[in-house]
Amino acid sequence: MTADLLSRLENAILELGRRPDLLKQFQNDPIAVGQELGLDPEWALVIAAGDRDRLRSAGVNDGITILVSRWFRGDLADSGSAGGFHASSREIEQSDVPTNLVFAAGCSHVPDLLARPEIDPADSVERLTQGYQKLAEELAAAAPDVLLVTADCHFQSFTSGAFVVGTGASHTGSMAFFGRPDLDLTVEGSPELASSIVRAVRDAGLEVEDAPEVHLDHGLIVPLRQLLSDVKVPIIPIITQPARSFSPWNARAFGEQLRSVVEASNLRVGVLATGGLSHWLDPGVFGKVDIEFDTHILELLQLGHGLDLAKLEPFALLSHGQYEFLNWIIMLGLVGPGVCADVFAYEPMEASGGGWTVVNLRIDQAAQARL
Repeated sequence: MTADLLSRLENAILELGRRPDLLKQFQNDPIAVGQELGLDPEWALVIAAGDRDRLRSAGVNDGITILVSRWFRGDLADSGSAGGFHASSREIEQSDVPTNLVFAAGCSHVPDLLARPEIDPADSVERLTQGYQKLAEELAAAAPDVLLVTADCHFQSFTSGAFVVGTGASHTGSMAFFGRPDLDLTVEGSPELASSIVRAVRDAGLEVEDAPEVHLDHGLIVPLRQLLSDVKVPIIPIITQPARSFSPWNARAFGEQLRSVVEASNLRVGVLATGGLSHWLDPGVFGKVDIEFDTHILELLQLGHGLDLAKLEPFALLSHGQYEFLNWIIMLGLVGPGVCADVFAYEPMEASGGGWTVVNLRIDQAAQARL
């Protein structure tokens, strides 16, 4: 869904809402009137049918989509909407990957995978582990000079509610909170590049907190211990705080600000998003896995439409247990649109509490397609 099409959809619906005469004409001949409003026949018929589900998937906000059911269609109970989401196989947008971005991926950071893998089915653990191994091979082949890693805050408290960038010369921590202090990790930082990120984000008018010290927890330790066995690379941790602020749009904007910093660095840069997919810590629902919405996310990624999720209102992600997906949206904002993904693993594992996945973005193919 391009920004231009999203704008045309929203403007067309609002114009119909302002003008009862035009709405009546539209209801009688949606294709002709839709053309006057800049809509192609498919989307004109979606609006005429009061299909909130399709419009919501396209990123039209719920305050606008409800016009097409309750007001335009007279469906006071909104009974024709299921609240489902659709992954369209439409043509992908032109990719524009930063020239020196050499690796981009996303994976889960489930602590039980290292701390007590025996609680989950052995075959699921094996498939997930193999997915990490395959991603480790991709990272080694990419040979980045620095790796940006996004994760959400679990145990450390920062000063603000903003996204946090670790600017220290090194970062260390362990999984002592899970009874495994032996599962520790110390990595080299990249203070100069991290500080450049902070400046660029602030210059764009966005909030960011620079943290000289970021204590590594399972959000970073689990994926990095899996992926760095054959790679030694400086790490810049980027921490989201979904308990304090949750904005998919801001996550995308933050990721987009990283693009110019990456290109100006003259370094081979990789980015790894961690967390999710569906995952609840709420009392009484831990262990729930939303396979349907997880599958929707993975389909969007495979089709090159992952950034569509940044257009959703926060509740759409939060209600499906996707609070950690801010980490992925930052990565997708950096990569840009139109990049398809390979899903190396997806395992719904109730004992450890979520839908766990390993995904690699095909940025090399996207770059070649532009040539």
